[in-house]
Amino acid sequence: MGYKVHTVDGKSGDIDLSNTRTFSKEYRVAAGTAGTYVVARLPVGVTAVAVRAYRVGGTGGTVNAKKNTSDLLVANLATATDAWAGSTALQNATFAAGDTLSVVAAAPAGTPTEVIVQVDFRVIP
Repeated sequence: MGYKVHTVDGKSGDIDLSNTRTFSKEYRVAAGTAGTYVVARLPVGVTAVAVRAYRVGGTGGTVNAKKNTSDLLVANLATATDAWAGSTALQNATFAAGDTLSVVAAAPAGTPTEVIVQVDFRVIP
C-alpha cells in the first residue's frame, strides 16, 4: 500500500509505509565451478527467508549459502537442470549489519554452463 506524494518541484512518487522490506542477492557461478564465493557485506540487519538455485545444463550439483562461516541451509540444496529449486529450511538466518553473505556451489556434475544462487531477505524492522 502506498501513498502518492507531490513535492514543491512538481515531481511525484509513491511512498511505501509498510514495515516489511524484502530483497534478493544473487550470484552467478561461471561454468559451474565448485567453491565458496563472497556476495556481499550486508549494510543492515536482515533475515534470510529462502535460498534458491538455477542450473543451466549439466547433470547435478548442490548449493548452499553462508552467513559469515555458518551454513544457511539445514541441508545442501540439489539443483535441477534449467529449473529453479528452492528451500526455506534455514538456520543461522538472522544477519546483523556488517555480516557477510557467501554462496557455495558444490560438486557440479556434467559441466553446467552456470549455476545461479539467490538468497531472499526480509529487512528487520
